Amino acid sequence: MERSGRGRRGARPPRAARLVAALTAAALLAGCAQIAPVVDWQPPAWPDDSGARLVLAEGAAQGEGGGDGGGAEGGAAGEGGSEAGADAGADSGAGGSAEGVGVGSVAEGATATSGQELGFVERRLRNDRARLQARYVEIPGWHRFNVRMSELLSTAVASTGTVIKPEVFPVSAGLSHGGCVPGSASWPAASVLAEPETGPLDGTGAGTSFVCDITAAFGDFVGVTARTVIGGPESITSDSAVTLYVELSTGAVHESGELWSTEAAEQLWLRAVELLRRQAGGLSAAPVSAPTDEQVVLARGALDAARFTESGARFTLPAGIAGSELEGLGIEATTAPVVVEIGAEEHSAWMSELGSTMQAQRGSPFAGLPEWRADQPVDCGLLACVAVTYDDGPSIHTAKLLDTLRTEQSTATFFMVGSSVNALPDVARRVAAEGHGIGSHTMTHADLTTLTPEKARKEVVDVEALLTKLTGRAVGIYRPPYGAVDDKVLAAVGQPAILWSIDTLDWKKPGREELARRSVGVATPGDIILFHDLHAETVENADVVLRGLRDRGFTLVTVEQLFGGSVPAGRVTRR
Repeated sequence: MERSGRGRRGARPPRAARLVAALTAAALLAGCAQIAPVVDWQPPAWPDDSGARLVLAEGAAQGEGGGDGGGAEGGAAGEGGSEAGADAGADSGAGGSAEGVGVGSVAEGATATSGQELGFVERRLRNDRARLQARYVEIPGWHRFNVRMSELLSTAVASTGTVIKPEVFPVSAGLSHGGCVPGSASWPAASVLAEPETGPLDGTGAGTSFVCDITAAFGDFVGVTARTVIGGPESITSDSAVTLYVELSTGAVHESGELWSTEAAEQLWLRAVELLRRQAGGLSAAPVSAPTDEQVVLARGALDAARFTESGARFTLPAGIAGSELEGLGIEATTAPVVVEIGAEEHSAWMSELGSTMQAQRGSPFAGLPEWRADQPVDCGLLACVAVTYDDGPSIHTAKLLDTLRTEQSTATFFMVGSSVNALPDVARRVAAEGHGIGSHTMTHADLTTLTPEKARKEVVDVEALLTKLTGRAVGIYRPPYGAVDDKVLAAVGQPAILWSIDTLDWKKPGREELARRSVGVATPGDIILFHDLHAETVENADVVLRGLRDRGFTLVTVEQLFGGSVPAGRVTRR
């Protein structure tokens, strides 16, 4: 048997070999000690994303489940986009964006700005028979924006399948506040239908809501998102939105899709998934997978409803954002809308030439809308119209009344006496210049039935000639003093004689509450209500009357508007 230990397993190396190894290791360690440290070395990290971040919608959570999502702004599919799964956001809970408008003013988007403050005409339509509520805005005067808004509203009305007959509601129904509801473009669809300020008010929680949200106002541009939600508490059958941008200097109306390049939707989706991946702790730097066609549609909806801010823009993607990059981190789909904030430098690269032009004006003061006018076009077949009229002026109180009418965005018709017009011509001019209706109330407030036909006609037409000379407007209606008119007068004058269906007897000074009861409390669509701007008490209480009528759902119009611009001949008491 071999006695030597050289071949045994586990035999220790010779002593000389161990010594050589130790010396070698010592030399290596000594060499490392001579390597100078790298100045300013930092461990690897993601690039600075100070201009981009995620903001989960209120009550959001991530994990399994999710849904298809809707589209623009937390459920609304951009116009022309998919409405599939529009009810996905319905269970997300109430809330959504209530952030301010990106207004180029001192506030610069710090607080919500109302449509009336910006100069919009604010409208509200409630129709319980059709299970419909609509809140929208118009630009004063005729404008392409109003035409487009009317088209969108008409589509919403048609979806009810009901022939609309204007409705009004009990006193203090709370309808005087119209126009856009801040944040409503991004509320969950079910909340839009359920909230009293936006949804159908017949008590079922089902029907059609047409809402708007002012998304931008700076420089030469103003943006409004219009959204239509159809459905009920159990499901949302349709949820669509479109954002319109108005270029005020040219009157051009652009849809939000025109602001973005063809690649913008894909870039937004990729950015959102990348930010979600980083937020979840992912360390991979591999490119995010390209979105599907359906995902591009959803991202395009978010672009359509972008809310521009002082430092960039906010895009709200619906619940249901998914991708292989997120699945690997345990996120099958987001379960609530996700707001992506992108800095101006980054999202500017996604914009079209028009978008870049608009972006260049961000931060500049808003140019403002045209001044409100009383002769704003109105569809009295859709809205519940009433004509408020004032006789015997102009008087020393009429200017104050005009101020109140402007504040309340309310329209009236003034039947003026010739002698008063001669005494206060500037006030008469102002009535006409602000768009209110004007008519003759004779030169001397005479009872026309006591005059010859020739004199009766002269009493009427002389005032009309005087008003036309002062205002440049043709006048073709009159109100006979005391309501006294007969067939001879009608034939002699040859114009509609405007009487009334409600006489408030305001000349008896009934007091504030009684005056409101006699007008607000009894009015129905199509009524013509008689007041006198000669009396201080009537003018002092005008705000209560005007607001009270609007609170019941009325839209105040001129006599001519009440009849669609064509007043019938003979005695006219109401529509």
